[in-house]
Amino acid sequence: MDDRNQRRNRSGRAYTGDTIVMPGRKQRDAQPPAAPPPPTKPRLPRAAPQPHTRRPLWPRVRQILLVALVFFLVAFGLFYWQVRNVAQAIVVDEVRPNPPIASPLLGGTNVLLIGVDERPDHPEEGVRSDTLILAHIDATGRWVSLLSIPRDSQVELPDIGVTKINVAYGYGHDYAAELYGPETTPQQGGMALAAETVEDFLQMPPGMRVHYTAQVNFDGFAGLIDELGGITVNVPKLIIDEAYPTDDFGIMRVEFQPGEQRMDGATALIYARTRHADSDFGRAERQQQVLRAIVAELRAKSMPERVAAIPGLLESIAGQEGATPPVLTTMPIARPDVLLSGIVLAAGMDPESINQVRISPETVAVNEIGSNLVWDPAGVRTILDQWLTRPSEQAEQATVQVFNGTAIPGLAGDTAIQLEQARFTILPPGNAPPGDYPTTVVYDVTGKPITARRVAETLGAEVRSGQPPNDLISGADIVVVLGTNTTGL
Repeated sequence: MDDRNQRRNRSGRAYTGDTIVMPGRKQRDAQPPAAPPPPTKPRLPRAAPQPHTRRPLWPRVRQILLVALVFFLVAFGLFYWQVRNVAQAIVVDEVRPNPPIASPLLGGTNVLLIGVDERPDHPEEGVRSDTLILAHIDATGRWVSLLSIPRDSQVELPDIGVTKINVAYGYGHDYAAELYGPETTPQQGGMALAAETVEDFLQMPPGMRVHYTAQVNFDGFAGLIDELGGITVNVPKLIIDEAYPTDDFGIMRVEFQPGEQRMDGATALIYARTRHADSDFGRAERQQQVLRAIVAELRAKSMPERVAAIPGLLESIAGQEGATPPVLTTMPIARPDVLLSGIVLAAGMDPESINQVRISPETVAVNEIGSNLVWDPAGVRTILDQWLTRPSEQAEQATVQVFNGTAIPGLAGDTAIQLEQARFTILPPGNAPPGDYPTTVVYDVTGKPITARRVAETLGAEVRSGQPPNDLISGADIVVVLGTNTTGL
């Protein structure tokens, strides 16, 4: 019986007895139900990577341009402020009747440069124009032409009669009020009468005038060069002056060896003024050479160096407060068109292309009456035409003559043929006077710089202004003296 019951229980019938707890097992109902996991957000599909985009370039360029413009305006404003201050000190009114009006940007402008010999400590000595150079300035064409007028040239002045041209400045200086009105200063009167006298002397055609004048005393000339740090001058020949005048009315000996050399303001002034070694014509040539050297010195400087030099240059021109400035001019240098023309010239003019013209016995027929020089009027007009012609080799129409300074026969003839094939106008060659000629040199005798430079480039030689050495006589504009380096001797 019991066995049958047990078999029934195993067969799956319901058990109606007590609950039997099995050892070693926990009741599932004894633990609280587990918390359901937190819901998860559905994962969105990942976006594809976008290509890298650059910031637009134009805004950055615009910012740079804006900063540069502001810097330029500030710098130009400071520069213009300095120029205006200087202009207030050195610019004087024109007192000539019917003063000419001209703009360097609208055609050529003529400026008379007057080197004044004045000693304030000795007023009894008076004042006179030691130098007269007429400059033709073409700012748009970027060229300048210089015309030197000898101070002993004969002219006729009102109330004086026949006299020398350098008397005009002194007479206008001493009688300024009588000639041009009670408010006229001596300097204004001197510049005005000098300009009128130069116009008459050159027989300027109608419509052509001396538009502006500028006077420079010796201190201003030397100070300007010192502010530049000196200039480089190629002295063409040995210069010895045993009687150079000193400030205390004495004399001293000065000497310049030939060759390229550096000069400060005082030395350059002596070089430009000395004349006893040759003549006033040699001095005029040296003065133009120094002016070209000043331009070359400015051009040789970098733009930052030029900007840095401006304050000192302007200060040297204006001089000390309370004293007569070393430079006075009727040119309105602070006027925008005049100022712009100066900037254009400074940026683009080649010093080697400055046209140099001189009235001298080599270029114009002359008669001497005492110490006065009476020039042929037709020759003066020809020189005036050359002065107004833009520098070019064709306009120069220069003649070239070759001289043999070596012991090799026929060398001058062979060189002349070479230059003729290069389309130069050649005069018959010859032998140089006895002397030492170590290098070949091209001498620009009459101021033909463009032709002289091409001759020098053709021969691989150097150019010097002025007469050749050892009293070599030639009627050519350009003289070539062959040296031993030509053949490697």
